[in-house]
Amino acid sequence: MTQVSLTVISQTEKGLDSKVLADVEAFLDEIKAEVKEQRLLSKDGRVVDYLVVLSGEYTMDKLSGLKGEFYAKTEEYDVDVALQVAEGRQERGLFVFDMDSTLIQQEVIEMIAAYADVEPEVERITTAAMKGEIDFTESLRQRVGLLKGIRGDVFEQLKPKIRFTSGAHELTRALRKKGIKLAVLSGGFIPLAEWVKGELGLDYAYANQLEVDPETNTLTGKTTGTIVNSTVKAELLKEIATKEGVALKNVVAVGDGSNDLAMMATAGYGVAFNAKPVVQKQAPARINTGSLKDILYILGYTDEEQQQLVQP
Repeated sequence: MTQVSLTVISQTEKGLDSKVLADVEAFLDEIKAEVKEQRLLSKDGRVVDYLVVLSGEYTMDKLSGLKGEFYAKTEEYDVDVALQVAEGRQERGLFVFDMDSTLIQQEVIEMIAAYADVEPEVERITTAAMKGEIDFTESLRQRVGLLKGIRGDVFEQLKPKIRFTSGAHELTRALRKKGIKLAVLSGGFIPLAEWVKGELGLDYAYANQLEVDPETNTLTGKTTGTIVNSTVKAELLKEIATKEGVALKNVVAVGDGSNDLAMMATAGYGVAFNAKPVVQKQAPARINTGSLKDILYILGYTDEEQQQLVQP
């Protein structure tokens, strides 16, 4: 017997349609799952949480297959479904985040590219990389090469233009209040990753370093040090978890691109946030709403509990 938490979240500001819940409950009955508890997590009816007992033992792989069936049952509605083993749901010790299009709304390399008037070329390569159509390391090499000659202080000019994703401050504040360690693992660049770390009160920041010509103070079109690609993100996650004494099952990874899938697979739980289709299909959970704070619903917190957690 396995106890599972099933969270159904409306992607819009409207409450969940009764037909959605009827379809979910009909499917639970179909697979002979016993509903032990049903809770309304949001006052506006957007989020309903079920505590379900499944017959037999369910590994994460089996839950992943079941998740796909729930997606199929609810695909006609604007809803997200998160499925996870109930035990330890709120005992997370580490959250790791992607930066671009996750903690912040933009893709930083495309912002830099605008300065070099190569934005269309960079955007094309970025899109292909996020879809998994081109290896991330190669895509980074190609994109960085297009940035040669840009002033080395470009990051200072970009900081005022960075827009944080809605709910990023509230989510990270709530997680810090629960004593959870926070990290940004980015395929972007360390000057902005460090800045984001400071703005959100994160504990760790890892990203790529652009090489700057000391004589001209311009970008050389190359990077220095280890490339933070998909594999490195997963390795960094494990390193941080070990350092902080957090079991991998208590780590959550959040991202939007195919280069985030390895760290999601390494973590105990992964959340695809407004992610590319290939990522949504493979990630343990998905959220396609306007706010990162909705991740707190996946952890089982009600609106009232969230209000307490997000207060400064």
